[in-house]
Amino acid sequence: MPRANGRKAGVWKTPLLCGFVLLASAVHAAEVPDPISLDQALNYAEGHPRTQLAPDIAQQHPLPEPLYLDCHGLAYNNSGISPDSQRDRLLTTLVSPLEAQRLDIMRRFFDVLLADSSAVRDNENQAVYFIPLDRTRTRMELKEFSELDVAELDAEYQVVRQQTTASTASQRLTRSLLAQSINNPQKLPSELNPPEIGEFPAEMPPLDELVATSLKSNGWLEDRRDDASSAERTVIDMELRQTLIELLLRLDIFKVAAERAEAEILWRDYYLERSRTLYEQEVKSDLGDAMTQQSKARLQKQQFQFCRALTLAQLHALQGKPVWPLPTPTKQAEEKPE
Repeated sequence: MPRANGRKAGVWKTPLLCGFVLLASAVHAAEVPDPISLDQALNYAEGHPRTQLAPDIAQQHPLPEPLYLDCHGLAYNNSGISPDSQRDRLLTTLVSPLEAQRLDIMRRFFDVLLADSSAVRDNENQAVYFIPLDRTRTRMELKEFSELDVAELDAEYQVVRQQTTASTASQRLTRSLLAQSINNPQKLPSELNPPEIGEFPAEMPPLDELVATSLKSNGWLEDRRDDASSAERTVIDMELRQTLIELLLRLDIFKVAAERAEAEILWRDYYLERSRTLYEQEVKSDLGDAMTQQSKARLQKQQFQFCRALTLAQLHALQGKPVWPLPTPTKQAEEKPE
């Protein structure tokens, strides 16, 4: 019996049927809620025009990379290894176009949330730099500061102001990419409801078990292997194993990175409190830099969390499991004393 998610079941629809699908999705897209949740956004994957393209055609129209969610680069950049934003492209040849679209929606949704956090950080930072500039301008009129003092502070402020403008633009750009991914390019979502990600599993199944599950339960991959030559089937299996290895390693890195982020946030919180106290006492303080570093640490923690969630979703997609919601890890029952 043909599978509903495989090529044998007619994934690549006729032009007439595609027209009906796209017309229906366009009407559906006009009803996108605002604010929108990740669960709601994922519902718009079905009927997206990219899900109607054969993989070789889809690869001729590569998707833009996210602005903030380069998970491979985030995992390896601190290890001296050159980041490679193309590492996830292989995944699209191992999961159905529909699952690939769902993963793209997750990526775009997280990217918007990170853009919003970045904008909040930069707006706060701009205010911190503006206050001493404004005070110095006022006191220059009283001959307490020189034009050189004002020019120095203004140059520093303009750097921060430019970053704030870029962050505001990033909010619109990431929303445009999200709107494209849910097949609603004419209307950008203004508000997003952040998802409850919950805890991550303490351990993942061994590699061979994940390979076996993927070959058994990923119906689209099974259909692709059935249609392939012996040599191509071998290459597909090698791609699958390599992708699973990379995703497992990425999860290991992000687990340690999350602990690092927590430690840095604690340090930055203490440091900021000390800088704020000195500032209030009118003692020379690096309050602006302290606030920037604290916000940077919190933003990176959010990046780690979203990348862990996305990596886990990718592993689920390879195994033929739903990409969202992520299952809650089962807690082992405590052993009762005899």
